[in-house]
Amino acid sequence: MTTRNILLGALLAAGACGLFTACGSLPQGPTYTDDELRAICERNGGWWRGELIAGYCEFQSPSSGFP
Repeated sequence: MTTRNILLGALLAAGACGLFTACGSLPQGPTYTDDELRAICERNGGWWRGELIAGYCEFQSPSSGFP
């Protein structure tokens, strides 16, 4: 009976390791497309500079108070 439990535990552990290894090696897709990033940037008041630097949104820094 104990040999059977050990074998079942080893098989379960091997299956879990195989599942995590297989799913962990899949390539991650981009979270947002460039069009979505541009829309988010412009909605938040930034300037889209994605043509110069991929995925770059430029914001104007706050004024220092001098005219």
